[in-house]
Amino acid sequence: MVISISKSGWAALLIFLVFALTARGGAERTYQLGEIADADVVTPVALQIVDPVATQALHQRLTDEVLFVVRFAPTLADEVERSIRQNVQSAKTTFLKTLRHALNGRSAEAGDLDSPAYLAASRIVAGELNKGFPLPILAPLWTQGTSDEAVLQALIQPVRDVMTQPILADKTALPLSSNQAIQLATVSDLAIAPDLRTLETKPMRFTAGRVLSLWRARRLVETSSGGTQADLARYAATFLQANALPDPDLTQLLRAKRVEGVSAHETYAPAQVILRRGQRVDQKVLAALDALREKTTLGTLQNKLAEEQILATQLSRQTYWFVAGLCTVLTGLLVILWRIRAANRATLALALAPPPAFTLADEATSPETESERRWKQRALLAESKVERAHAAIKAGILGWMREKLFQSLFRQRADLLSAQRKAELEMGEWEQRLESLQAPLQDRIRAYEKRIEDLERELAAKGETNRELLGARIAVTRQHLHQERERGDFSAN
Repeated sequence: MVISISKSGWAALLIFLVFALTARGGAERTYQLGEIADADVVTPVALQIVDPVATQALHQRLTDEVLFVVRFAPTLADEVERSIRQNVQSAKTTFLKTLRHALNGRSAEAGDLDSPAYLAASRIVAGELNKGFPLPILAPLWTQGTSDEAVLQALIQPVRDVMTQPILADKTALPLSSNQAIQLATVSDLAIAPDLRTLETKPMRFTAGRVLSLWRARRLVETSSGGTQADLARYAATFLQANALPDPDLTQLLRAKRVEGVSAHETYAPAQVILRRGQRVDQKVLAALDALREKTTLGTLQNKLAEEQILATQLSRQTYWFVAGLCTVLTGLLVILWRIRAANRATLALALAPPPAFTLADEATSPETESERRWKQRALLAESKVERAHAAIKAGILGWMREKLFQSLFRQRADLLSAQRKAELEMGEWEQRLESLQAPLQDRIRAYEKRIEDLERELAAKGETNRELLGARIAVTRQHLHQERERGDFSAN
């Protein structure tokens, strides 16, 4: 069996051999990082590789564009205001109850100011309240029944003004300089993770220097008022809470998403030098050599696949002609059988026909005696029986031969199809083993030689039916061996 190669196929093979000779075996050698090249390596095909150094620089630039995330809960100012109001209301209830008890159950009046009962109640309640509580300011208002909303506003407003900015419990938890930008993620609760879609679509930029520590925020509240309001500011500062929290995990997640699937590529044109003699192998060159090796392996597998497809096409064509020939033989046998059966029917009719009747005139003119006529009739009857026996034997022998021929043809066709499938499976398994093991050149040559020996032994053991198929497989394997040896010669040069 001869495998034909088109003109374009010969041209492609010639170009590949020229580029392989130019590369001088450099692609076959496996270089390690930091080695010095001893030969030029030229790519015969176009390559596009990932440049590790450029990719790392690109990733660094992109991650720097993603700002550090800080959770910010501005609604905590409302909780602080509620806490201040509840604290003042509790103190008011306690003071009025204590004063009523000191007045023997009577409600307080404006004239009770500075009375012994008022002073006693003030001393008792002051000892129970938190240090710094502005009882001297609020107690006269409560005694006179006047609203204390102005005092409450004086307590709450400085806190609200300061809590409009992010406040960290520990400023050292933010590993940034004061001039760097951050991204505020607004949340209702610091324990709740922010929404990634909001961060990606509507980022809120903020300067790290404007983020306050809790200690700094309290100092701002304490110094927000002077004179008599200073006591109120100092007390209000005790209610201040941290409303911001650094989120390094979320920052890392956003940066990973930003660089996901992003890489810097380097393109090599056909016949371009990848590695020059005397050049040190770096990460970029190593990636290019790996890509070239993968493409070379892929091209080899594609060539093998094309050869297998050609072999399968030829086997299919042989099967077609085999079936056509079988149909022709069957048609001829049917014609022969029909003619034999027609001849047998004519012979049988002649044998079964009654002997001719003799008339009186015949008897008068015939010189033969009665005994002679009887002998002739018996001879004709015996001859017809012999002819019928010969016809039956002939028909039986032809039927037996026809049956044997049909069985032999069908068995040969089944063996041919089975051998074809077996050849395809064996070549596929052989290619997978060679690809998975990535055997060196000498190992692949020895493997092809051993495969040829196995196929020749199998050819010697098989019958005539499978000799043509095995011969084609041996020819393909020898062609692979020849290509590998030529590649080895190029590498040696």
